Amino acid sequence: MNYNIGKFKIFEVKETLSTNKLANKLPIEKFSDRCVLLTWKQTAGVGQRGNSWESKPNKNISITISLMPNKLHASEQFAISMIVALGCRDFVSKYTTDACVKWPNDIYVKDKKIGGILIEHSIMGEYIERSLCGIGLNINQSEFLSSAPNPVSLQQLTGKEFSLTKVLEELLTCIERRYSNYINYDVLRKNFISHLFRKEGIYSWIDEKGEFKASIENINEYGQLILKDDSNIFKTYSFKEIKYVGSPNLFR
Repeated sequence: MNYNIGKFKIFEVKETLSTNKLANKLPIEKFSDRCVLLTWKQTAGVGQRGNSWESKPNKNISITISLMPNKLHASEQFAISMIVALGCRDFVSKYTTDACVKWPNDIYVKDKKIGGILIEHSIMGEYIERSLCGIGLNINQSEFLSSAPNPVSLQQLTGKEFSLTKVLEELLTCIERRYSNYINYDVLRKNFISHLFRKEGIYSWIDEKGEFKASIENINEYGQLILKDDSNIFKTYSFKEIKYVGSPNLFR
């Protein structure tokens, strides 16, 4: 079933293993900019590092959005992660406080994970051809049975049941606002940093050399995380190279 929500064209399917995997099979001419693959029953959703994503049927949002920014250089591909993560964070902030982005692009409320994002890019020459942005947001699920240590839903946070069609419209509106207003990578990066999980304070981290204490200092132009340790030494990390110590599986 196909229909439109604002500027987005929705391709709705009753059930699929993974919206990202199915979207990858669709030709770019059909599944182009602002197309959304939606299902209310995703049976094998995939998150970062290949982790599974638990989602009860007809309870949550499981979508993949195709974004095709005009002349976005491949070296700035992290802009897509920031746009989508900030859009999701904007949506969650409509209903609860303390929503933030856990680097690189998970959505948290305090120490709980409410959403996950998996982005796959296609590169054409020097530019991004298409980005498939898989989004899973916990909306009406009241209990979680998987081994994931810290999930939470909007229903658990607010005590309210939500209309999934209304939620989808609001989410896409928030993402569209971030996507259409993207002008300057550095401005977007500063905004992203301001909403980072554990942005303020010194915490324990662990890398290949062991555990140390540091604070988040910045995100560079490639989306890498820059920490400043307690000896005022700056350390730069790509995804999977650093893990936060002190809360369960935050860099899983």
